[in-house]
Amino acid sequence: MYYERRLDKGSLTYADGHFYILSEKRKMSLVKAIPEAYEVVSEFPLPRRGESLSWAHPVVCGGVLYIRHEDFLYAYDIRALAQPAETGSADR
Repeated sequence: MYYERRLDKGSLTYADGHFYILSEKRKMSLVKAIPEAYEVVSEFPLPRRGESLSWAHPVVCGGVLYIRHEDFLYAYDIRALAQPAETGSADR
């Protein structure tokens, strides 16, 4: 649907309306899966461990994002992403 020049080679998975993209250079990106535009929600680098490029696919299971790189496994709680944000209540 669109082309984004700043993406490196890598792998991705889809869950809860988002693409979880792991670049070969160990940058994790969360992108809304919408056809209108490439909308980055969040990005962060993996901790600097290991020497090789990262090719394992990210996995989302039970509200946890798992990322493997070499002999390391990272787990991130992402349950807050799947829940709508509270905007307050009129019932006070």
